[in-house]
Amino acid sequence: MWGSVMATVVIWGWYFRGFVRAIEGPSFNVGTELGNFILAVIALTVVQIVVAIILSIISPKEAGASADDRDREFALLAYRPAFITLSALVATLTVVAPLTIATAPAWLAGKPDTLVPIVISNVLLLALVLAELVRAGTLLFLYRRGS
Repeated sequence: MWGSVMATVVIWGWYFRGFVRAIEGPSFNVGTELGNFILAVIALTVVQIVVAIILSIISPKEAGASADDRDREFALLAYRPAFITLSALVATLTVVAPLTIATAPAWLAGKPDTLVPIVISNVLLLALVLAELVRAGTLLFLYRRGS
């Protein structure tokens, strides 16, 4: 789980930091940012697979074991705050998106209007990433606590 959390933070952190810098820069290249997104998805997939392989080599019994009642209970408990986080962020974006569109001429500073839906979709992606981190963090807390 720690490997997954670290990969998520590092890879999506790199992506979002680059995205914000691209927005703040003098010009925004959609192709470059799309390439960075695809690279982030591929990198995260590869890292998750490598971590799973390493863990299955280190502890083969646990890798092949099915989830027990405690694992299922923890997964359910972790799902709730993650879903609440995602719901709250999407609801907030639903309110903020029209304001973002209305104020776009001021913050776009001469950049194309097509940047607005790109920003909104990246905020939705950020909401998904944050919800996943809440889920993983809750799972780590529950396993650490040993409930």
